[in-house]
Amino acid sequence: MVFPQEALLLLLVVLIVAVLTILHHGRALAAGRPANRRPLPALQVMQQALGRGAETGRAIHISPGSGGVGGRIGATETVAGLLAAERVATEAALSGAPVLASSGDAVTHLAMIGALRQAHHRAGIGQDFDPELVQLLSQQDPMAYASGVTTLYSRQMLEASQLIGSFGQEFILAGEFGATRGVPQVAGATATVAQPLVYLAADGALIGEEVYAAEAYLTSEPAPQARLFTQDTLRTVVIVSILLLMVLSAAGVQFAF
Repeated sequence: MVFPQEALLLLLVVLIVAVLTILHHGRALAAGRPANRRPLPALQVMQQALGRGAETGRAIHISPGSGGVGGRIGATETVAGLLAAERVATEAALSGAPVLASSGDAVTHLAMIGALRQAHHRAGIGQDFDPELVQLLSQQDPMAYASGVTTLYSRQMLEASQLIGSFGQEFILAGEFGATRGVPQVAGATATVAQPLVYLAADGALIGEEVYAAEAYLTSEPAPQARLFTQDTLRTVVIVSILLLMVLSAAGVQFAF
């Protein structure tokens, strides 16, 4: 039986990622604390809100956007948003701050319920978890989801809102409405159409790769730190490979792909 080259290459990449993650997990466990890294001031808005939420009793809204986890477009951003949302939910449960979550896809909705349930169990208050804290505002309709977020902003006095995940041009509807309502917002997107809108409307903006690093900045647990180390290692390998190929190509070396 002959395996296609693409399948073998994919298996090799998965194996390399798995090995790197395991090695970096051990490194994070041995260190016992997060490694030195550049600051992300945008996340300070959420960290401050977590401290205030326990005192004011106002809910913190978390969202991974309107995308799903099963498609090719927006799936990685949605997963990153889910991971960041789970970390915020865990910190909120530990401090006693209420949380309200929303999503724009049925599968993501179920994943968000699982994430919040896990966060409550991690904090030792699993019996306090209420599935109604997670609201499904639309089904794969970005504009309808953004409209649902504005309605949520109108009905709730929120301490802050975290909008990290799959967002496009619909972000301006929710983000601008939140800004006019005075809701501190932390937002992150990788889509080029959404990035300038995030800068305009949010108090804290995460752009590009910062979206995938947010989870590790919101907690000191080893697993997120290991994923961040792995991302940095793979990014370095890709950059070095591109530069090496450019130099070899300029030297006249021919490649047959």
